[in-house]
Amino acid sequence: MAKKFESSIEVKSIKIDTIVDHPYIEHGINLSGTIYIDGVHDESVENIKLEVFKLTNGESPKIVSKHSIELVGAAASKDMQMIPFEIMPDERWIPDSNEEVTRLILRTTVLFENGSEYNDEDEIYFDIEE
Repeated sequence: MAKKFESSIEVKSIKIDTIVDHPYIEHGINLSGTIYIDGVHDESVENIKLEVFKLTNGESPKIVSKHSIELVGAAASKDMQMIPFEIMPDERWIPDSNEEVTRLILRTTVLFENGSEYNDEDEIYFDIEE
């Protein structure tokens, strides 16, 4: 059983949670989920970047996918913003050598209009078996 994916960034009164629908992705399924932005918007979020890193034993993590979300119309309200995302795996996600499952890291990076940047990450899994 796969563990729950957890990624949360809190800055002042803003909380940004990245929720992945399924942290264990099988062949033919996209990585999907929702980014939730909650709180008073003292500082506006300019950009949210999602990056997937492949973990290979003994090597540095390699970026295998990038997804950028530009936020338009910064509403100054306490309402929660929900931003769905979907990332399609490609051949770079395929496990190396005799491995059946690839360990991947999904990193969420939030860039604020004042230039400050925060990130958090957690592990997901990609299984090539059909």
